[in-house]
Amino acid sequence: MTFRRALTADAILLGITFVWGTTFIIVQDVLGKLTPMTFNAWRFLIAALFLAAWKLAFGKNKTIDRSHLIRLIGAGSLLGIFLFIGYGCQTIGLLYTSASNAAFITGLSIVLVPILSALLLRKLPPATAAAGILFAVVGLFFLTTHGRFTLNRGDLIVLICAVAFAMHIVFTAKVTEQFSSLSLTIVQLTVVALFSFIFGFSADGVRIIRLQTLLEPDILTVILFMALFATAFAFLLQTFLQKKTPATHVGIIYIMEPVFAAWTSVLFQHVTLGAAELTGCGFILIGMLLAEWPTGKNLVIERTTSK
Repeated sequence: MTFRRALTADAILLGITFVWGTTFIIVQDVLGKLTPMTFNAWRFLIAALFLAAWKLAFGKNKTIDRSHLIRLIGAGSLLGIFLFIGYGCQTIGLLYTSASNAAFITGLSIVLVPILSALLLRKLPPATAAAGILFAVVGLFFLTTHGRFTLNRGDLIVLICAVAFAMHIVFTAKVTEQFSSLSLTIVQLTVVALFSFIFGFSADGVRIIRLQTLLEPDILTVILFMALFATAFAFLLQTFLQKKTPATHVGIIYIMEPVFAAWTSVLFQHVTLGAAELTGCGFILIGMLLAEWPTGKNLVIERTTSK
């Protein structure tokens, strides 16, 4: 893997994070009419069905043995469970804690990614990436908590979310080389949709399938956009691109989501960022630059491949 290929993969992942960060204000309006579980259930179901239809129409009809299929379903289900736990705990935690606390604790997943990568994948991050993580965490603290942080009972729930998202990144890096990116994405999105419907039925009953609300033009437009662009294509690209960039880089890139969300609020909701928020954005950008800084080994590879 060359430094240039890794940098290209990181740039595309940053684009995915931009999409996620700029959709906060869009989703906020929809959640006034749909519960989070209902929204996630239909979002992930449509995304999974779209990718399955794409695979049937344009995918190569390869026959795979039964053992490979079982391992594919197992790996995809594990990733899907991590995703569901992450989104579920984040939503539940917001009932008991502030959005700023939730954003900060969720972002702490970038600290967990290199730790879990070292334990599970035996991949230690370079010193520049470790420094980048430190700067990014400090920046996230100022951006999301305005320099103040108090603990409450919802914080532990959101911490579970951070662990789940970190595990998803790490295990995606572990299994993505073994399976088709498209097939792996379809399985994990299907699992998220399935669990969302199950828990949605237990919490919301038949309201989760009330088509009259779902087919309202504004709601349908947002669900389709989130399903196709922020879910189907985003997770497909993440699964594919993690073959080309370290899991630690992915974790730091994803911390840009609250940065993009903050600046989207500035542009479209006329929110004013104070000194703490601007300081946080600056620290996060420094952290990303440090994480992307080429090591001596990468420079040697780059010089060799450019001849």
